[in-house]
Amino acid sequence: MSSIPIDPVAPGDADVFVARQPVMDRAGRVVAYELLFRDGAAGAARIGDELRSTTALIERALGSIGLERLSASKACFLNCAHDFLFSDYPYVLPASRFVLEIRKSAELTSNLSRRCSELRGAGFQIALDDVTGMTDEIRGFLPSVDIVKIDWPSVERSVLAELVGQFKRAGKVVLAKKIESTEDAELARQLGCDLLQGYYFAKPQILSGKHAMPPVKAILHVVELVGSDAALGSIAGALRETPLLVAQLLRLANSSEQSNGKTERISSLKQALSIAGSRRLLHWCGLLLYVNRDGLPVADDPLVLLAQRRALFMEEAIEAMEDGSRSLAATAYLTGMLSLLHVAYHMELRSFVEELPVSDSIRVAILSGGGVLGELLSIAEVLERGEVDAARVELQRLAVSPAGVRKVVECY
Repeated sequence: MSSIPIDPVAPGDADVFVARQPVMDRAGRVVAYELLFRDGAAGAARIGDELRSTTALIERALGSIGLERLSASKACFLNCAHDFLFSDYPYVLPASRFVLEIRKSAELTSNLSRRCSELRGAGFQIALDDVTGMTDEIRGFLPSVDIVKIDWPSVERSVLAELVGQFKRAGKVVLAKKIESTEDAELARQLGCDLLQGYYFAKPQILSGKHAMPPVKAILHVVELVGSDAALGSIAGALRETPLLVAQLLRLANSSEQSNGKTERISSLKQALSIAGSRRLLHWCGLLLYVNRDGLPVADDPLVLLAQRRALFMEEAIEAMEDGSRSLAATAYLTGMLSLLHVAYHMELRSFVEELPVSDSIRVAILSGGGVLGELLSIAEVLERGEVDAARVELQRLAVSPAGVRKVVECY
C-alpha cells in the first residue's frame, strides 16, 4: 500500500491498526513485541505529528484492540516521541510490561536523563534505539538506560565485537535489531547479544480493531470527577452513561499490575475502577481527548441507549428481588451494559466477550443466557420485542416484587 498523509484520529475511521514485531531471546523464544503505529492493513505508516501517532498507538493498543490480544503476557517495546516522554501519558501503561524507546533523533540532555530516571523509578525500562557507535554523549547517558538497541546493518562488522562488549561491560542488555540473515543472527549470539529482532525472525504483523470512541462530553465529565477526587461511586455513576468507556476501563484494569500477579475477574464498575486506579483513568481520558482533539460526534447512539436501558433494567430487577444483593445488582448492570457492545466494536459476540476480563457469571449470562443474569438478559430481549405480559410472568417467577415488576417494565 502506498504511503498517504494520515490523520491517526480522523473522526469516522472504522478500522484501526497496530503492528507488532517479535523480539527474541538467544534461544529463539519470543519474549516481547515492539508495537508500531500503522495507518492501514499493509505497509508502513507515514508519521506526521509524532506525539499524536504515539498516543493514537496507545489508544488502539489498550482501548480498541486490547493489550492482551496484542502481546498476551509479554513485554512491549514502544518507540516514544520526546513530548510523550515528558507527558503524563506513559502512566496509562502498565509500567513493568513496557520498554520506552528513545529515538535516534532525540538529544540526550541532562533533562532527558532525569526524566528517564523518573520513569525507571515508576517501573518502566528505557531503551536507546538505533545505536551505531559509542559516543561521549551516549556514554554519559548510559546510567539512565536499561537496553541498547544496535542498528546491526549500520555498524561495520570489524567493530561490532568491541561495541557490544562496551555496552555489556556497562551492564546493559544488548538488542541486535534489523537481523536479516542466519549469519547475522549467529554473529549476534556469538558476540553476546541478549535479544534479537528483525525480518529474519518475522516481519511486523498487523492486527486491527474498530475505532469505537466515547463522546467527548462523557470523557470530560469523567475527567472532571476524577480531577476533583470524587468518590468511586460517583465516577462509576458517570461511567454508566458511557458504555464504550466502560469497555476500555475493563481493558485498563486487565492490563494493570496487581500485587498477586494474577488477573482478577471483574464484576462491577467500582471493582474495575479500584484495580485500574482513578488516576490512571484520568490519564487515559486525557489521552483520548488528545487523540480526538478534532472532535467526535456527540449524537446519541441507539445501540448505546439500548445497552444502557438493559443495564438499568437488570440492576433494578435484582434490587427488587427478595434475595437480591447490592453487589449482584452492580454485576447485573455491568452485564447489561456489555451485552451489546460487540456490535459497536463490529466483533463476533464470543470473541468480544472472551477478551474482556469479566467474571464467569457475566460471561455465561451473555454467551449462553445462564444464571439469573442470563435470565434477566432474556427477559430484556422479550421486552424489546414488545412482549410485556410474557416479561411480567418471567419476572414474577424470579421473585421480583410486584412493585418491582411494574417499575422495571416501565424502563422499556
